[in-house]
Amino acid sequence: MASTFFGLTIAYSGLQAANTSLNVAGHNISNINTDGYTKQEAEKTAADAIRTYNTYGTLGGGVTVTQIKQLRDSYYDVKYRNNMANYGQFSVKQNYMSQIEDYLNEVNLKGYTAEYNNFFAAVNQLTLTPGDASAKNQLINNAKSMADYFNTLNNNLRNVQADANNEIKDAVQQINALAKNIAALNRQINQIEANAGNANDLRDKRNAMVDELSSIVNIDVTEIELGNNLTDYQVRVNGQTLVTSYGYNTLEVVAREDKRNASDAAGLYDIQWASGQVFDIYSDSLGGELKGLIDIRDGNNGTIEQLSGRKDLGGNEILETVAKNNENTDYKGVPYFQAQLNEYIQIFSDAVNQIMTGMSYNGDTGTYDKVNDTYTSDGLKKGIPLFSVHTEGMPMSANNIAVNSELLENPELLAIKTSKSTGEADAQVMEQLVKLQTATIFDGGTSGYFLESIVSDMSIDAQKANNLHANYNNLKTSIHNQRLSIMGVDTDEEAMDLVKFQQAYNLNSKMMSVMNQIYDKLINQTGV
Repeated sequence: MASTFFGLTIAYSGLQAANTSLNVAGHNISNINTDGYTKQEAEKTAADAIRTYNTYGTLGGGVTVTQIKQLRDSYYDVKYRNNMANYGQFSVKQNYMSQIEDYLNEVNLKGYTAEYNNFFAAVNQLTLTPGDASAKNQLINNAKSMADYFNTLNNNLRNVQADANNEIKDAVQQINALAKNIAALNRQINQIEANAGNANDLRDKRNAMVDELSSIVNIDVTEIELGNNLTDYQVRVNGQTLVTSYGYNTLEVVAREDKRNASDAAGLYDIQWASGQVFDIYSDSLGGELKGLIDIRDGNNGTIEQLSGRKDLGGNEILETVAKNNENTDYKGVPYFQAQLNEYIQIFSDAVNQIMTGMSYNGDTGTYDKVNDTYTSDGLKKGIPLFSVHTEGMPMSANNIAVNSELLENPELLAIKTSKSTGEADAQVMEQLVKLQTATIFDGGTSGYFLESIVSDMSIDAQKANNLHANYNNLKTSIHNQRLSIMGVDTDEEAMDLVKFQQAYNLNSKMMSVMNQIYDKLINQTGV
């Protein structure tokens, strides 16, 4: 039979449950603007009934708060983190492609198209006034301006590459710091939950770190039940273990001893696990900001730029690109645009120098044959190359192209004609240079077409990065709102809960008051 005072126990359990629910609602309300906070709820169940040995059998024992749980759906967490990996990747690409777009902007800037046109304008002028010293000086200065422009453009691209490289180092440091903190939280959470209860606020902190990590690199998260409320919380980066329970692995950056592409900045970083395990930065499955940075820094459309072993007319080694499947990224990043500019400079400078010296490249023998002699206006000296390099022994490239120092000192050394005996009106060398403007020596196209194709590649990739960044940003907002619909704190819901739990508290208080009156009658007034 139930105790006479059992009603007080029932009322007290109701008071405790209502009070706990009010406290949880207050905690939710106080964190209504806290990023990463997950709405909590006091989960209640009817207390165990007791046998009364009466005809009605058992009597309910009130209510019990079994746990304070989070209202969170792991499905939306997975969707959010997968999208954040894509968002992070294209956020980086949008940023860096906009910088490259600024450097190659031929619409708003006086870029290489203007330099190219200025060069041939000076050539055309010399066909009209081949003996004019000022016209020769103008051509040489325009050629120098063109070379300087490509030098500057290459340096700008290399600075972009260096910035991406530094960000790769920062990303690795962030990954390591987050891994360390997640492992520490795993220990704290298990210590609390092993003694019963949920470490909800610590779980929120861990989830916020995992969300941040998902934008840096693509991750997989699993939580394995071990028993006694303990779990093994694991985080994998691109399929490789980063965090497992209380332990974690770290990544490290190692400066390359040799350049991957001939035009790369020095000391670019490779990434490896501190344990020595390989970390494949060119994996197709890699994502996040780290993927975007590697694509920008190393992307050469699946090729590597290296020395070919051949030399141009000036004796400078020629660069070439060779396919490196599965050993490189297919993205068109900084190395791709550097290689394209280098190819243009190599072909253009060699073609000009051949005309200026009367040489012709023989594809069958791989050598240069003499076609005719070239002379200065006065016929006293033979022609010399217009273009040279800043640093001897280094390949002709956008970074290394220069104008022959002899011509800068004495413009009268510029080759103008092909016959020693003709007068100053002879401008056959300049006439041949004019034809170069429309010659199809760049993969079957003209030099202007080749330059336009570089801008076209850049514009397409920049637009693609902008579009995908916008798409993934919209998805980020949409999925985040879906998560908030479950885990977010809603003011109206909390206001309703406050009223509901207040009423429950008041009713249980009323029951205790009623029971108090009953016991007073029973104890103090019975028999009076």
